[in-house]
Amino acid sequence: MAIITEDTPIGYTLPAISRKLDVGLNQVKTDDGKIDTIHTDPDAAAREGLNKPIAVGSRIFGVIPRMMMLCFDDGWVVGGKGSVTTRRSAGVDDLVTAKGIVISKVPEGDEKLRVECEVWVETDKGEKVMVGQCSGLVARTK
Repeated sequence: MAIITEDTPIGYTLPAISRKLDVGLNQVKTDDGKIDTIHTDPDAAAREGLNKPIAVGSRIFGVIPRMMMLCFDDGWVVGGKGSVTTRRSAGVDDLVTAKGIVISKVPEGDEKLRVECEVWVETDKGEKVMVGQCSGLVARTK
């Protein structure tokens, strides 16, 4: 059941969704075995000027669709839209949390309302590593 409805007010804070990242999520395998990359190997990361391996972007981003699915259910699956920009990397062992706020509601046809949200992903240090906007559809009954 979707949390967001046509009655959800502008300014409503979306429920936060968190995920603890780990190096196992970043493993890359080939027919020849494991590949050491800046996402899995401290030495490879250091050669690129990083203080530790960084998470693969899709692992960081993954908390946003989970949050949107919780908020919109089928209105995210059918009709959901999103545009997100990576601002900086997150450490391979960081806790990342998707957050968001409802910023507008726009009629879409006679039966649907598009609810637009500002979304972002923060690390446990409060750094915004991804920012953007996502929207989903809700039924109009009024």
